[in-house]
Amino acid sequence: MKIMLVCNISNRDLVKDISSSQYLFKAMKNWVESVELAWNKMASVTTNGARALNELVHLDLKGAPLCLSYLEKVLPLFRTFGATGLLIEYEDTFPYQDDLKTIRAPHAYSEDNIKDILKLAEDNNLEVIPLVQTFGHLEFVLKHQQFAALREIKKYPMALCPSHHDSVTIVCKMIDQVIKLHPQVKHFHIGCDEVYHLGLCEACTQRMIKESLTKDQLFFGHVRNVAKHIKAHYDSITVIIWDDMLRYSEMSIILNCGLGDLVEPMVWHYLPKFILPASLWDNLSAVFPNIWIASAFKGATGPKSVITNILYHLDNNNSWLDTVQLVKRKFKNIKGIAVTGWQRYDHYAILCELLPQGLPSLAICLKAIQQGTLGPNDLGQVAKELKFLTPIPFNPFISPEIPICEFPGSEIYQLTIEYVHTEAAYNELFALDGMTAWMHEYNVQRKFINPVHVEPLLGRAISILDSYHSLDKKIQATFRHVFVDGVEEEWRACFITPSIQRLEAFMEKARSLLYSDPETAL
Repeated sequence: MKIMLVCNISNRDLVKDISSSQYLFKAMKNWVESVELAWNKMASVTTNGARALNELVHLDLKGAPLCLSYLEKVLPLFRTFGATGLLIEYEDTFPYQDDLKTIRAPHAYSEDNIKDILKLAEDNNLEVIPLVQTFGHLEFVLKHQQFAALREIKKYPMALCPSHHDSVTIVCKMIDQVIKLHPQVKHFHIGCDEVYHLGLCEACTQRMIKESLTKDQLFFGHVRNVAKHIKAHYDSITVIIWDDMLRYSEMSIILNCGLGDLVEPMVWHYLPKFILPASLWDNLSAVFPNIWIASAFKGATGPKSVITNILYHLDNNNSWLDTVQLVKRKFKNIKGIAVTGWQRYDHYAILCELLPQGLPSLAICLKAIQQGTLGPNDLGQVAKELKFLTPIPFNPFISPEIPICEFPGSEIYQLTIEYVHTEAAYNELFALDGMTAWMHEYNVQRKFINPVHVEPLLGRAISILDSYHSLDKKIQATFRHVFVDGVEEEWRACFITPSIQRLEAFMEKARSLLYSDPETAL
């Protein structure tokens, strides 16, 4: 079996391919060392009062929305882990009404569902902060013909044109409908990250010339208009934005952004080793007395990643705790940390790590944030909370066995690790010399093959196909208890079905070459 090692050591990814069984001992040795490394890292982390931070768990519902029965089980766990709130990014799963009804997905929650989610959060003492994108990442709105005229670039549905007369109107309608169903909300996140297309359309370029505006000023103007709408109609709500569109601006530009009394930036960074600009904290503190920060517990290591490297995210959160100690005196208050868990990189991406796969990472990261210092006893407590009977694998890529555990969604946690093992064997099969040389398409077309090379390949393909069929059955049996309709179908179509089809095509080809009657073959 081929095992992929992706182990974070000294804030650096180490990637290795293990392509034969002679290296399994080394893989297990590395796994033990990675666990020891994690203990050492955790034992050395001290935050001196980091517990003052609000700890928000990000629910990315634009990918694999969760059914209510699962939320009933998992929200109490969030509270047990130390969470104080939820940052809920509904995207198209919110039940938009009236002229916004086009936005809502077929699997969107109902208004009663939203009320039930808020009641569950209240019962578990979790503050809910809605997140609604209002500038960039608006694919879920701008993909519809009804709103296509609002695009900054006609053929790209990502960014809103800030100069279109209907742009602010539409996003404010979205905000109003969300707040209507969240009447007790104290904070509201309006997104505004990664606005890659800005000041490019005819309306924006003409406006920039006429009003002598820079792209920064164009951005600030739109954010001001949205934030002022919230302040005018809901004066008790604090507005939050992502920081990255401010991140590389000069001090003089930020000083004149006009946002200091309107919004609070949330500085996001998901790498273990920080590469934020050195001037960021001085620039932000000159305008914004309060800020938030955002780390990740999953969904930040690749758009197709299906399992979570806990070491990677623990390093990221530990780096944030160190950074808080360095910069906290520059601000009146660092109000909280959102521990993000992305399930898609954007609206058009396939699913990445699912929430159940990331729960052990979330538990460990929140424990680190909450206490500042972690040791073996704390890890044992997390293992107890999640009912692990085997060690929690800090890096499942190199874990030789499927962990034994029992927590909400643990079956999905286990089968995604099993999937990675099966995928490794699958990738190894199609990389073997027998496949790339003796079963080369040139030879196949000429029926010029040697059975001594093809028969072993066929045997391995049969075994791997059996593993995929077993996984497929487990997915059908488990996903429906965690996710809304459609998630199971998507995950199988993206991760299982293509491999099954390729294996079956190879097996048919191999049998046709080896045997006159394929039905009598292996």
